[in-house]
Amino acid sequence: MRFHHLVIVAAWSLTGAVQAQDYTHYQGAWNGPFLLYVAQQDTGAQGESQVFPGRLLIEPNGMVHGIIPAAECKLEGSSTDFVSPANASIDLVASGCKDPRFDGHFTGKLIDNPVARYGSLRLSSMHSLDAGTVQISAVMHH
Repeated sequence: MRFHHLVIVAAWSLTGAVQAQDYTHYQGAWNGPFLLYVAQQDTGAQGESQVFPGRLLIEPNGMVHGIIPAAECKLEGSSTDFVSPANASIDLVASGCKDPRFDGHFTGKLIDNPVARYGSLRLSSMHSLDAGTVQISAVMHH
């Protein structure tokens, strides 16, 4: 009986590990460095950027929750399939950010790369600043 229990636990652990490495669907937990970037408009000057570790969770129903702790940003929104179940259109609101330029409505895409085993996130702000545009990007792993 004890051996049978260990086999079930081991199989369950392996199943969880395989599911955690699935890059054919965008749903799930993502971790990685988030680039917060202010692109200068029409000046040719280099924009301002900062990189922070962050997490994003995309639930099976499409709800998106995330946090970039060092930047004090909370991310909440929704996602839908984009072209295939591996990619998503994302619509979210960033709030509570230490740099208030990153608070607001963002839209963009999460594109999975199943072969290289990562997801690429690129979001652009729906509000513009006098100085330029605001973007959030990340290269994340399950």
